[in-house]
Amino acid sequence: MAKKNKMKPRELREAQKKARQLKAAEINNNAAPAIAAMPAAEVIAPAAEKKKSSVKAAGMKSIFVSENKMYITSFGKGNSAVLEYEVDKVDNNVYNQTQLSSEDSSNIELCGVTKVNITFSSKHGLESGVEISTSNPTHRSGESSPVRWDMLGLKSELEKRFFGKTFDDNIHIQFIYNILDIEKILAVYVTNSVYALNNMLGIKGSESYDDFMGYLSARNTYEVFTHPDKSNLSDKVKGNIKKSFSTFNDLLKTKRLGYFGLEEPKTKDTRTSEAYKKRVYHMLAIVGQIRQCVFHDKSGAKRFDLYSFINNIYPEYRDTLDYLVDERFDSINKGFIQGNKVNISLLIDMMKGYEADDIIRLYYDFIVLKSQKNLGFSIKKLREKMLDEYGFRFKDKQYDSVRSKMYKLMDFLLFCNYYRNDVIAGEALVRKLRFSMTDDEKEGIYADEAAKLWGKFRNDFEYIADHMNGDVIKELGKADVDFDEKILDSEKKNASDLLYFSKMIYMLTYFLDGKEINDLLTTLISKFDNIKEFLKIMKSSAVDVECELTAGYKLFNDSQRITNELFIVKNIASMRKPAASAKLTMFRDALTILGIDDKITDDRISEILKLKEKGKGIHGLRNFITNNVIESSRFVYLIKYANAQKIREVAKNEKVVMFVLGGIPDTQIERYYKSCVEFSDMNSSMGAKRRELAKIIKSISFEDFKDVKQQAKGRENVAKERAKAVIGLYLTVMYLLVKNLVNVNARYVIAIHCLERDFGLYKEIIPELASKNLKNDYRILSQTLCELCDKSPNLFLKKNERLRKCVEVDINNADSSMTRKYRNCIAHLTVVRELKEYIGDICTVDSYFSIYHYVMQRCITKRENDTKQEEKIKYEDDLLKNHGYTKDFVKALNSPFGYNIPRFKNLSIEQLFDRNEYLTEK
Repeated sequence: MAKKNKMKPRELREAQKKARQLKAAEINNNAAPAIAAMPAAEVIAPAAEKKKSSVKAAGMKSIFVSENKMYITSFGKGNSAVLEYEVDKVDNNVYNQTQLSSEDSSNIELCGVTKVNITFSSKHGLESGVEISTSNPTHRSGESSPVRWDMLGLKSELEKRFFGKTFDDNIHIQFIYNILDIEKILAVYVTNSVYALNNMLGIKGSESYDDFMGYLSARNTYEVFTHPDKSNLSDKVKGNIKKSFSTFNDLLKTKRLGYFGLEEPKTKDTRTSEAYKKRVYHMLAIVGQIRQCVFHDKSGAKRFDLYSFINNIYPEYRDTLDYLVDERFDSINKGFIQGNKVNISLLIDMMKGYEADDIIRLYYDFIVLKSQKNLGFSIKKLREKMLDEYGFRFKDKQYDSVRSKMYKLMDFLLFCNYYRNDVIAGEALVRKLRFSMTDDEKEGIYADEAAKLWGKFRNDFEYIADHMNGDVIKELGKADVDFDEKILDSEKKNASDLLYFSKMIYMLTYFLDGKEINDLLTTLISKFDNIKEFLKIMKSSAVDVECELTAGYKLFNDSQRITNELFIVKNIASMRKPAASAKLTMFRDALTILGIDDKITDDRISEILKLKEKGKGIHGLRNFITNNVIESSRFVYLIKYANAQKIREVAKNEKVVMFVLGGIPDTQIERYYKSCVEFSDMNSSMGAKRRELAKIIKSISFEDFKDVKQQAKGRENVAKERAKAVIGLYLTVMYLLVKNLVNVNARYVIAIHCLERDFGLYKEIIPELASKNLKNDYRILSQTLCELCDKSPNLFLKKNERLRKCVEVDINNADSSMTRKYRNCIAHLTVVRELKEYIGDICTVDSYFSIYHYVMQRCITKRENDTKQEEKIKYEDDLLKNHGYTKDFVKALNSPFGYNIPRFKNLSIEQLFDRNEYLTEK
């Protein structure tokens, strides 16, 4: 076999840079572009073949090391771990192995253990009997410990923080890393929520005003917040509370909390109005408190507040959490029977082997709690495979109007099959999917299962389809559903009896959109599920290691319960529709984003949209704006994170718009071009089509839409549909731009969070840091660790002199005020806020990384008045001369992260930051 010519890292980066530049040139020259690098861009990209490691596919889950013993686990049901073997080192290359699993539960067979490798085979998948090798985790050349030492040198300190003592194993530190992952994702989404809430106030030029949320915490009651003079607090604290209260009232007056679904009651009853304000204050104060827990140095006495504060603060905060969860379930239950009456009636007639109450319980699990998502496979995919292969008639156009209802009923029957009737078949399917190596293999497994199901459910599917017509549905809707109403009360009680930590997470979802909610809850569920499995293994009689958590982390003893609760939270939480009470504010934002001056008066808005007029057929424009702008999740996201007037200005930058369009696949560009361009030439090049779309976005104006007829026919309807497509394209492009910059910023939020955490840990073991304050100089940790050289506990800097000297150069190229401003700009998403001010000056737009750092560096050089004079002049001259970000400036600003070399490089070198995107491009 020919040997591959492997490029060196530097050569690879240069090749990637050249490819990126050529791609940018193609886009800017209107040639057919490749897909631009877009970290987390939310467009449909060509599907790549996914592969998993052969070790995981063969069934091995983990190898734990404790002193001289190894414990090998396999994948059990769901995410559970099955203890398979204990391996005891007897001599240099001699190991005794003891099987711990029973024959029925065992998934792998251990073939052999050497000093370097562990060989095993699967009993169920990946060509059962084929030997697979993985490295022996105890083999660490030159190290006496059987456990790999962590490069940061913080393993012992982390173990003491979480367990009160140190351990000679890799079990406790893996347990801890799952908790640290929880804190990282909370840092991102709480920071984004705080920014979005601050952004609702608008920009007033005062940092304390703009960061109103940063000054809120759950330390005070609402009474103290509204009447601080009645408290025993100091005059300084009273003054700060008064400022916050004034800003809080300003925020309420904007009506923009309506974007988060917070509906201000329309009532003259002051008690009802005050109760609403009190709940809002509690919600904002809790978000502010979480932010302080995850975004500041936790080496002080309150470092464990994140997991305990909600149970220790004033009861009125917990009352608000109770109210929010109960209100959600009351809302769900109120419309459950009426909203699902047709389906439930049909199912009761059809499922003769079930009691009506049992069907209602199962349907509640399916519709509300979405228990089907916890099966480990996709019910939807099974149904799609069945219909693709066998159920052609169900795809007929006659079912278009009832397709959603019909498919929901089909999915419910499949859910009942695996959830209640044939649990073993579901577990077998999960196992097969786990052992699959590629997407093609998974598709084949689903196809085989669909073939088995078709014969079983064909008649039921036919029955459902035969009842999918207007007359039958109308009659079913009139039927009385006889059931015990206590069923829903019982289901609500079971589901809403959550720990306050879970209720707090539910409250946080008020300030996130649908994708953010899914990402946050999916990650939290995964991490708590992992922690639950770690505790099970640690407490098992075979392993039996100490797992007594310190006071601040006792919550994780309930990881099993929290996993289940967060699954419920994920299923009941959703992006809330904007509140009706904020309609006028939303109309203002909608008109502004379409090009009307944001200084337009309320009366003029009412006049344009005929808001105060009554009559048939006169509200076409109002309804058009409502349906196509206000109710768009992309519009809501833009208002939360940006400014309507500035978004319109940024959209005039054709270069930036072309870059974003370059990241949208050609198939979607074709659709946009066909629907948005009045006289389209489908034979033109993709570059020409993107340029035409960019021109449309650049010139978009409210005048283009003011004569649109909502109830249009003929040519007027064609014009209306084209207007809808143009607005959709415009909002999508601007959303992708802002969303990706928010995602880039999130990488730096995590770095700041880790810096604050690690500084507190290092202070415990490095005397030179004991008297230092990170806020005074964010470089102090990296600087001190570099100065310690061979005495440093940090192996990244201790073992690599060349890299250490590079970090020292970057530290010296920065100063305390520069890095402090950088940290604050990250925390407050300043790049998104200031995008309009600087993006027009950038020469080449070829990545979100380059946009982010150019705008960031312009913000730093503009706002810093006390930076070293020579450094500021040098960086500012480079920026203005080259019209692009300065690489050395990026490294200088990131020098606080220099103590963690991989993170520092990944955040400072563009090709490494976006390496996954560049390496997977076709």
